[in-house]
Amino acid sequence: MSGSLRGGLWGGIAVVCLALMAPGVGSAQEDEALPSVEEVNAHLDKLYRSESAESTMTMTIKRDERERELSVQGFSQGEERGLFVITSPAREAGTATLRTSEGLWNYAPRADRLMRVPPSGMLSEDWMGSHLTNDDLVRETSFEDDFEVELSWGERDGERVLQATMVPREGAPVTYSKIEYALDAEAWTPIEAVYFDGEEAVRTITFSDVKEVDGRPIPHQVEVRPADAPGEFTRMVYEELKFDVPIDDSIFSQQGMRRQARQYRDRS
Repeated sequence: MSGSLRGGLWGGIAVVCLALMAPGVGSAQEDEALPSVEEVNAHLDKLYRSESAESTMTMTIKRDERERELSVQGFSQGEERGLFVITSPAREAGTATLRTSEGLWNYAPRADRLMRVPPSGMLSEDWMGSHLTNDDLVRETSFEDDFEVELSWGERDGERVLQATMVPREGAPVTYSKIEYALDAEAWTPIEAVYFDGEEAVRTITFSDVKEVDGRPIPHQVEVRPADAPGEFTRMVYEELKFDVPIDDSIFSQQGMRRQARQYRDRS
């Protein structure tokens, strides 16, 4: 997960609200040596990163009193290419988003309409009515390159956690003023991330249901909750996640996106 949710959903997307940790954990834990910032940054950067990835995911979106569920097929290649296609429900099947080094496009299958998302304005709009934005899909930040990080021990639900406070470096492509992470103390797997605008926490992402994928501990459930809308959330559950799989380069093009999207549309 990057400043966005890295690799898993989109090569990284990530995130947070409220005070992150319970206070003090006792002098013994405070005295225990912390891992180096370089080690933790490199671990987080590599957690989801791969030559390619393919995923099948269920996304549940709750806004106001309405709750809806989407199935999404995702493909990624390197850090710049991504294709995400809705496979159900039938009325939305075939709706797709393509990300390349040249930008972001959305495809509406009913009208056979391809729309480029401009670099400003629409990037801040919600993706498919979720609590993720178009910007979450295109941002590729690096923990190692883009953040100044402070580490400390903390406690959460009676368990020790590693706390990482991340402040973007000057000029880094990050839209938040600060991110506070809670990581598993041993595996450094994300548990929760709180994103701030100034001093105000604006959204929370929690990570759970950790399963091993190619030797990596990967959270298979990710839930985004905005601070300004209590009770709303977007929950992503990975049914399948595969790294370093062969993917046809041609799908990461406008024509390839259309072909891939129409397959799912035709099946619905």
